[in-house]
Amino acid sequence: MCDVHAVAASNTQILSSLQPSLHVVVVGGTSGIGCGIALAYRKHCPDAHVTIIGRNQSAADEILSQLGSNGNFIRADVSLMSEIRRITKQINAVDVLVLSQGILTLTGRTPTKENIDDKLAVSYYGRVLFVKELLPLLRSSPHGGKVLFVLNSKRGNPSKINWNDMALKNNYSFLAAANHAMAFTDLVIQYLVSQPENANVSFIHASPGSVRTKIANGLPIYLRVPAKALRALGWGISPEDCAEFMIHGILGTEKGWRCIDEKGETVPNKEVSNEEMSKKVWEHTCEITFHTAQL
Repeated sequence: MCDVHAVAASNTQILSSLQPSLHVVVVGGTSGIGCGIALAYRKHCPDAHVTIIGRNQSAADEILSQLGSNGNFIRADVSLMSEIRRITKQINAVDVLVLSQGILTLTGRTPTKENIDDKLAVSYYGRVLFVKELLPLLRSSPHGGKVLFVLNSKRGNPSKINWNDMALKNNYSFLAAANHAMAFTDLVIQYLVSQPENANVSFIHASPGSVRTKIANGLPIYLRVPAKALRALGWGISPEDCAEFMIHGILGTEKGWRCIDEKGETVPNKEVSNEEMSKKVWEHTCEITFHTAQL
């Protein structure tokens, strides 16, 4: 099913009949793909409780006007693990957790005040901490909890992990950080699925493809200008269409873990990791995020 109109119709048919109403949490929901997904859930499931998390209050206000009375905004800097711990305590129910937050810059390692590179904090460590903190609610979901990581499910490769410097404190580069975030995500969702207590939760890693968002605004001007030109010319799909395919992928994942492409279909030939690698990534992630709790 590749036609966006057919996908949207299918999404409506499934979501409009769900009872009780869904509780959807979208991190990075004030712009781009996350915003598209939040509004799509509202469209398909008018009674859904949709919470968006981000930093931009004015953008959130505009989206909240479209989400209706069941919309909610939590303002937070999601590059900080302490903030994630704080705000997840404000969430009382979640059936679908969408992790779409991200930043795109070519700067070197830029540590947050918790000494985690800001790009990895947003695109990987903070995402997993959201999952960890909200797992009790996801496990108790009457619909079966769903977690969507929006990153790149096609290019994760464990052979590109620097196992001797997993946090990249000494061997940082933009490419190395991207490789770690993608591969770690593949491995961590497989670890989470392997735990019996998570039998009621599905974990999905998505590659949304080329989407007309403003994420390239953080790039140097010699890259930012061409990116804006391509966006103006209609290169890529809209966040709204991308959202339909992402929701299609969520709905098509019954149990376990799954990597999906830009159409919400299964990425072929995705290798299952060995247990040792998945466990090592989980333990590393817990160590990094636990350390921040001691600061």
